[in-house]
Amino acid sequence: MSPTETKNRLNQDISPEGRRYLAWGISLFVTLILLISGTGLFLLSDKNIYLPFRLTNTLELIRIMHPDKYNGAALMKHAQDAVLDELDRYSGLLEKRELDRVHEEFTGSYGGIGITVVGHDYGLMIMSVREDGPAGQAGIQTGDIIIRADSTDLIEMTAYQATYLLRGPENSPVEITVVRNQMADTLRLNLIRKKLPLIHIPYAGITENKTLYIRIIDFEMGASRELKEIFDTLYLDDPDRVEQIILDLRGNPGGLLREAYRTANMFLDDGYLIVGVKGRSIWRNDEYYSSGSDITGNRPIAIIIDRGSASAAEILAGALKYAGRAILVGDTTFGKGLVQEYTELGDGTGLRLTTSRYYFEGGIFLSDPEADAVDSAVGIPPDYYFRFEESKPFPVKLENSLLLRQFAINNKNRIIQFAPFTESEPLWMEEFYHYLEKNQFEYESTITEIANLTRQLIALGGYDKTYHDAIDRIRKLAQNDDRNQFEVYKDYIKRRLYQIALESEFGTGRAYHDAVLPYREDIRFAEAILKNNDSE
Repeated sequence: MSPTETKNRLNQDISPEGRRYLAWGISLFVTLILLISGTGLFLLSDKNIYLPFRLTNTLELIRIMHPDKYNGAALMKHAQDAVLDELDRYSGLLEKRELDRVHEEFTGSYGGIGITVVGHDYGLMIMSVREDGPAGQAGIQTGDIIIRADSTDLIEMTAYQATYLLRGPENSPVEITVVRNQMADTLRLNLIRKKLPLIHIPYAGITENKTLYIRIIDFEMGASRELKEIFDTLYLDDPDRVEQIILDLRGNPGGLLREAYRTANMFLDDGYLIVGVKGRSIWRNDEYYSSGSDITGNRPIAIIIDRGSASAAEILAGALKYAGRAILVGDTTFGKGLVQEYTELGDGTGLRLTTSRYYFEGGIFLSDPEADAVDSAVGIPPDYYFRFEESKPFPVKLENSLLLRQFAINNKNRIIQFAPFTESEPLWMEEFYHYLEKNQFEYESTITEIANLTRQLIALGGYDKTYHDAIDRIRKLAQNDDRNQFEVYKDYIKRRLYQIALESEFGTGRAYHDAVLPYREDIRFAEAILKNNDSE
């Protein structure tokens, strides 16, 4: 059959509608060929897109040419680490356990046994126990020491590392081995992890000066809702009993930007800039304004901040400060003016990447918008500076020793019976001093350390007796001052022993009400400023 005959035969066999479909099919095929060719040329010409192919080709060549040296996972890990090292300190790879922690932050709950812990010489000391958690229901007490979780010894393990062993999927089992003070035997308990909501506000209450005090420890999912419930209970039912408000953000590491926004929005009337976000591209630029009305009726607000107030905590503090809505009391904040976003990689790991900076009313950035996001910014300064007692060297050394907590828990019944600020000195204060000596607690100030070092340098340098005598006099004075620190901080020690004893016996609420609100100097300082400003 000739070509002409074949063409005529095809035209007879295919209907007009069929010929149209055939033409569309041929056109689509040609278009796909052109697109594929163009994409290939684009991949070859765009160096950024070609780089991943170059990396995989390099790995493949190593596999073929050096099979004895090839370890694909290790080589890829080295390449990944090299890339991430070029980014800022807040960006990085999240292993599965770290990614699980991020999920907790975004969901507002976790699977665990309901305790908070701190590192101890023999394991982990339990600092608080939730009544609704598996540990509390099994009889675990504040002051108990966990020495093993399942088959893993916890000696010399940090509280952060141990969190991954104690937390886990809901309804999963965990066996913990516990040592209780003054007990010869250990306790082995099989617990079933439970899904527990995160506690964002451990205490809120009204002082005798009609101040609503609220302690906020993070801004993870649910923090703003918890705060709203507190206002519904303590304020809206009877607004006349509240004249001013203190938000305590000391040591608050932050959390979610949306939670900080929702919280700030409660205290502002409509139309104020709460926070602006400037990203690396125009698609990540945005501004978030207040909507609605101030739920407090414009009552004066003080926010207590310190060097540990960061991220979302700084957003709340900055938003209310620069909107003229609140005063800041305490120390300069941490200075984390950056926003991170999280992406899962599909293999159980994820990426945390810094994508933008935030700013406040008046275009005030915590970090230079033109600089590299390498380190922390300067932080938000307080309107009224206050140096916290617990941040001074002697209290820091004493708290880190855990001896305060151990003594208070062992003697809680006696301590509770004696209010911390009465005219007579409680016998247990003298006992605590001897307890420190027995446990070889020693405090050495920076001046003493410098004097000791200088004394060694003088001896090595062969200086005459005049220099030896001079540094010995300085050293002796410094050591005497070191020994006197117990007397200097006696009131602080009494209050902390009282607080820990109350918390161990009755819980956080009673401890805050009886031992924190009446005596903590920064709270009283903030109250006085609010009262004074309100009277002007």
